[in-house]
Amino acid sequence: MSLEVLVIGCGNKKDLRLLPKGTENVPRNQFRLDIDPACKPDLLADLNDGLPPDWVDKFDEIHAYEVLEHVGRQGDWRGFFEEFEGYWRALKPNGFLIASVPRYDSIWAWSDPGHTRVISPGTLVDEALLDDARSNRLAAAWIDPADARAAGLAAIELSTGEFLVDRCDAALLPDAIARLAPSELLVPEARADDDREALRPATSAAGCPAIEGPAWMFRGADAARVLREHFGVRTLEPFDLADDDPAATAAGALLRHLLDAQRGVGADPSMPAPSRRPLAHLRPPRRVARGATVVLDATTLRSLEVERTLRSGGTEGTLLSVLQRARTPMGRRLLREWTCAPLGTRTAIMARQGSVAALVADEAMREALRAACDGVQDVARIAGRMAMGRATPRDLVALGRSLGQAAALRSALGEAPAFAAAGERLAALAAATGELAARIARTCVEQPPAHLRDGGLVRDGADPEVDECRTLQRDATGWMAGYQARLAADAGIPSLKIGYNRVFGYYIEVTHAHSAKVPAAFTRRQTLRNAERYVTPELKTFEDKVLSAEGRAIARERAVFEALCAEAAAMMADLAAFADEVAALDAAAGLAETAARLRWVRPEIVEEPVLDVTGGRHPVLDGLLRERFVPNDVELGTHAQPARIALITGPNMAGKSTYIRQAALIVLLAHVGSFVPAERAVVGIADRIFTRIGASDELHAGQSTFMVEMTETARILNHATARSVVALDEIGRGTSTLDGLSLAWAITEHLAGAGPRTLFATHYHELTELSDRLPQVRNLHVTVREWKGDVVFLHRIAPGATDRSYGIHVAQLAGIPRSVVARAQQLLGTLEVQTGPRPARGLRGRASSAAADAPGLFTPAETMSDA
Repeated sequence: MSLEVLVIGCGNKKDLRLLPKGTENVPRNQFRLDIDPACKPDLLADLNDGLPPDWVDKFDEIHAYEVLEHVGRQGDWRGFFEEFEGYWRALKPNGFLIASVPRYDSIWAWSDPGHTRVISPGTLVDEALLDDARSNRLAAAWIDPADARAAGLAAIELSTGEFLVDRCDAALLPDAIARLAPSELLVPEARADDDREALRPATSAAGCPAIEGPAWMFRGADAARVLREHFGVRTLEPFDLADDDPAATAAGALLRHLLDAQRGVGADPSMPAPSRRPLAHLRPPRRVARGATVVLDATTLRSLEVERTLRSGGTEGTLLSVLQRARTPMGRRLLREWTCAPLGTRTAIMARQGSVAALVADEAMREALRAACDGVQDVARIAGRMAMGRATPRDLVALGRSLGQAAALRSALGEAPAFAAAGERLAALAAATGELAARIARTCVEQPPAHLRDGGLVRDGADPEVDECRTLQRDATGWMAGYQARLAADAGIPSLKIGYNRVFGYYIEVTHAHSAKVPAAFTRRQTLRNAERYVTPELKTFEDKVLSAEGRAIARERAVFEALCAEAAAMMADLAAFADEVAALDAAAGLAETAARLRWVRPEIVEEPVLDVTGGRHPVLDGLLRERFVPNDVELGTHAQPARIALITGPNMAGKSTYIRQAALIVLLAHVGSFVPAERAVVGIADRIFTRIGASDELHAGQSTFMVEMTETARILNHATARSVVALDEIGRGTSTLDGLSLAWAITEHLAGAGPRTLFATHYHELTELSDRLPQVRNLHVTVREWKGDVVFLHRIAPGATDRSYGIHVAQLAGIPRSVVARAQQLLGTLEVQTGPRPARGLRGRASSAAADAPGLFTPAETMSDA
């Protein structure tokens, strides 16, 4: 009997190459899981002998009960293997690795010890273990020791074969990793504390297990050789890489790690020649194009709640939760990529925007396209599982059904000019894959089984051998009755009968009274008191067929299944192209559906660094609050309003943070190629979007809330350009009033000189004086109304400044005891008497003439009034 043995390990420093970092304090463990409860416990002692030689030192004998504790089984192994996919979700966060050795033919010997794979968070391919809306990447990061500023990054999604490479400044490596959102990160083994410190920001940004690979994997020459050999090229130039490129080093190390972890996967000799080598489905490395996308760092993705909310960490209430109307898994994943890496050139934005606009304008085409997408399943991941020998009967049928939608997709596009090129590509793909789709449909049932253990995949009439086996299984009684009647007539023995028992099998029974009539072709099998039992060659052949029919039927169905999978694997390039085409169409249709449902408008994209929005709305809150949401305008860098910095003052809870977030989100959506929530919008091309919103600490890294705030602000000041968009909220509030005010003032002056479009929400009312000194700065405020001692927030942004924050009123609303509120009001009156009232400011944001002549916070020599 062929068994599947799973070895689960939880590692220490010696095996960080395979296991997540951070498990140093967990006892070194190994667990044996087996579907056969009768297997001897001492099988574990022979396990290491069956693993590849270089794995022996990675596993030690341990107690199995610990894995059961992690999944709440309390020592009960029954049903564990069958339910393993569900248990993986409990094992994964605890840093477990699983090595699968699928071909184990007896209790004591491995039939093929090389056919091994490792299951870890970054190497999952099984549908039940993956989130279909997110890519599941394994990434590798490397910083060149000869040039501490040069970093390489590579990422592979094993389930689809996607292979990305990137080279960037080491300081920007954490942001690049955050955009990829890997499930695991491979880094070189740290030989010194300095090495570990250099990569600490990158591993922290990953938000996933970090595993260490041996230093030799990251040697440039060896890494480049692995890439060349795997893709069969003599030079890396076709991939826009050089042997000494840090990106090539990271890519080669990552590929070597996966080849080691997936030993033997895809090496089945029955597979077609292009797919016989391990990981044959990997696409050639594709370099992330610098300048082709708007840079969003990890802080911006978090602050704008693109994928996760700040408070709960969930997906409900995020930007993607509003946009995500794609019908296919590939479309949902691509839409996430578009949102986290928006387009950076006007030409590319206009092309995608044109597709979305065509679908918004033509509802019938949009509905037809979305209906066609409904019939397409996750072709990209199905193709990956086929290439790796992990496909199921349901995968095969889903592939055939999905490929059969190519013609419907092409028809849905009609003659729309925006989709002319896509239509031509779909027509070519339909021609290339149509025969495979038709063969799968002719051969396989519409509702296939989950596995081939019991058969049931091949249609009746699709394969003669399967039909014969099924006929034998179904019609054995009828055949025997007919055969018995024929023998009785030919031999002249009316009492002749055919029977069966487990010891002798099928037999022909003739009483002694008719023994003289027994034909010579009968062979005696058993003698009874009153009869003899015989067998004929024909009956023996029938017996062999009947007794083996079920096994032969299943074996033949497996052969048919493997032949179809091999045919699909030979068309991997066409399957990947089809998946990409469907993903792009589905994502565009999803954006169009969002725009049509929520009444969004097409933004005008210009090269000039302007931001001019009329009636802008927050994309998430607008959907939740509907008519209760108050729209607001944004105007920066226009002819009518040339100021590039807007200082927004006003009370807490009035909507300052919402306003600056919605402006940044409108810019982001415009660069995605989406429509935007506004009445009208003109958005200038941006190179980066920066945000500094909210308070958080990183105490594990020795950083207080204020240190995190300053670190994030420093990144903005060091990298913002005149084409950037910046959203700042309450800079300087984490320290003393004078320190914070001084920092906020200086930061505003610096941004005025750099020139990015900036929205700065602040409670430092003293900063409003900057509008008198710097033409780049204008004042805005959130309007409120006071009525009989109460305050009403109008959430409307208006020109000019305000000199009140209404913090005590907000405290009262929050439930602060009345005695505390009363005392605070008393103290506020005392402090205002001591410090004197602030100068009144007009609606245009300019001080009165008396105030204008008064000295500012700093002397004129300390300002940037001439900037």
